[in-house]
Amino acid sequence: MMEKLQQYQRHNIILDRLKNGETLSITTLSREWGIPTKTIQRDFKKLQEGNYGVVRAEDGKRFKLAKQKSTQTQISAPLKLLDSFSEDIGGKFYTKAQNALKRTEPYVNTSFYTRIDVEDISEKASLIEQIETAITKKRTISFDYRRHYKPTEIKRYTHVKPYKIIVFDGFFYLYSQHHNYFPSFYLKEISNLYIEDRTFTYDENIVSALKKAQNIWFNPNKEPFEVTLFVDSTIRIYFERKPLKDQFIKKYPDGTGEVTFSVTDKREVFSLLQKWLPHTKVLEPNILQYEFENMLDDYIQYCRRT
Repeated sequence: MMEKLQQYQRHNIILDRLKNGETLSITTLSREWGIPTKTIQRDFKKLQEGNYGVVRAEDGKRFKLAKQKSTQTQISAPLKLLDSFSEDIGGKFYTKAQNALKRTEPYVNTSFYTRIDVEDISEKASLIEQIETAITKKRTISFDYRRHYKPTEIKRYTHVKPYKIIVFDGFFYLYSQHHNYFPSFYLKEISNLYIEDRTFTYDENIVSALKKAQNIWFNPNKEPFEVTLFVDSTIRIYFERKPLKDQFIKKYPDGTGEVTFSVTDKREVFSLLQKWLPHTKVLEPNILQYEFENMLDDYIQYCRRT
C-alpha cells in the first residue's frame, strides 16, 4: 500500500493522468492507492461538478476528459498572446516566433500587451538549437561553464545528459544529469558546446518530479516534504489566482489562509517567503520559520554594519 494521499493530491493526479490521455476506473485507482472505492467515487463526483471536463468514457464505467472543439476565435486568441510574449522577449526569438506564428495566422494584430519577467537570451539562440537537437536525439553533450562565484575559472563538463531547458524566475537553465547529480546550468554561462556520439536514456521519474518543482532550488535527489504557510488576507488571493505546484489552500472567513505544498529543499520555501514578506510565515515544519527568522536577523545586522 502506498502512502496515503490527501484529497487535493488525488485530484491533481487524476487530472494529470486524464490530460495525458488515460481513461481511469474507480476500481483500478482503489486497488492502486489502497483506499475504498467510495472515496474514489466522491473524488470523481467533485471533479465532474467542477469545470474540468471530466466525463464518463464510452463503456460507462471509466472516466476521461471530454474533447473540446476549438473555434477560430479560440485558436486566434492564444496565438495573439504568444505573439505578445515573443515581442517582450525580443531579439532573434521574436523574429523566429513571428515567422512561425504568421504561417498559422497571417495577420497577427494583437490586442494583448504582456510584460513577462524573462531575460533576453537572443545571443544564445544557436546554443539553444544545439541543446534542443541533443535533447531530441538523446545525445550527451560537453561544454565550458563559468560559475558566477568563480568568474575567472572555466570548467569543462563532459558526458552531460541534457533533460530540459527550463525557466525559473525569468532565468533560463539547462536541467541535466551529470554522473549521479542533476545540476541546473545557467544557460548564459554555457559556451563551446559539443554534441557527443553517446546516447542516453531519460530517468522518467526525474522528468516527472521536475514538474512539481517550485523554483530552481528543487533537488530530485531528496525526498519531498510537506510545508504549510500562513498567508494573510493581503496576499491569499494571489495564491488562488496562481497556485503553487500541487498546492492545497484552506480559506478562513477573515480572508487569511493556509497553503500546503511539497518541496525538496528548504530554499524553495525561503525564496517564497522573501517574495511575500511580511505577509506570510511557515506553520509547519516550524524549524523552517526559525531558520528564516535567523536569516533576517543576519541581514539586519549586515545592513547596520555597512
